[in-house]
Amino acid sequence: MKIGVVIDAACDLPRSFIDQHGIEVLPIRVHFGDREFVDVRDARATMDFYEYYLAHKDIVAETEPLSVEEIRDVFLDRYVLKYDHVLVITVASSRSPIYENATKASFAILSGYKERRKQANVEGPFSLRVIDSKTLFTGQGVLVYESLRLLEEGQLSFDQLRPAVEDFTQYLHAYLVPEDLIYVRTRARAHGDRSVSWLGYRLGTLLDIKPILQAYRGQTGPVAKVHGFDAAISQMFDMAITEIKRGLRVNVVCMSYAGNPEVVKQHPAYAKFAKVAETHGVELLLTVMSITAGINMGPGSFAIGYAAQE
Repeated sequence: MKIGVVIDAACDLPRSFIDQHGIEVLPIRVHFGDREFVDVRDARATMDFYEYYLAHKDIVAETEPLSVEEIRDVFLDRYVLKYDHVLVITVASSRSPIYENATKASFAILSGYKERRKQANVEGPFSLRVIDSKTLFTGQGVLVYESLRLLEEGQLSFDQLRPAVEDFTQYLHAYLVPEDLIYVRTRARAHGDRSVSWLGYRLGTLLDIKPILQAYRGQTGPVAKVHGFDAAISQMFDMAITEIKRGLRVNVVCMSYAGNPEVVKQHPAYAKFAKVAETHGVELLLTVMSITAGINMGPGSFAIGYAAQE
């Protein structure tokens, strides 16, 4: 019995981690003016995107996830032959149609896999489960990490895995802070969202006020406003330190940066944070932020995610 884990490209996990664990990635297309990027969690391509985005702040980028038909074809052409069971973990359904598209595609996949497997002389049934992570980016990465841990322990059947993973979503906390509010405002206005007003944007820019945004149980919104980007990151590290000392549900913290991730390690608060994590046996996974996250938050943004006890 071979079990596969499939994520969408919005999931912030290092490419090395993805390759090491054989995780499959559903791509997300990004339309940026007259250019198109395909997000497949390729670090070099993602860095190229951020360099281009920095130079074209006023261009609105749009994401385009795979359609129901495209997801169906990917599974029938590849995954139903490669795996016996597949767990699909998507970014929050409240923020993206990926979960809905994958769920709709699953009906066609489950009704069409038998003929594909028969033609390829692959015996046995195939099953598929789609999970709404109810979180964003780094939080999604933590959920994937926990799912792999459960699979590697081998104590749960595939049918038992889904409720265990779904229950775990209620403990996921993801926090994000933008470096430049213009990207957040431009993205929001493109979707008719006036929550970032012109006055709020101007005051935030002039006074260097940065919002810390939280994704929790399918909801997103600001939880703090901090003077200065570095101070906001320091506060996010302090929040994580508090939860690490309290005891995380799974010993991992996922982080992403919309640019070169090594910049994060140079932050004044990082050394203390990393030391606490090491002392408590917590693994740190730092990666370049996905293009999907980056077009919403902008280059230079930072995100962190973990599973707290409460």
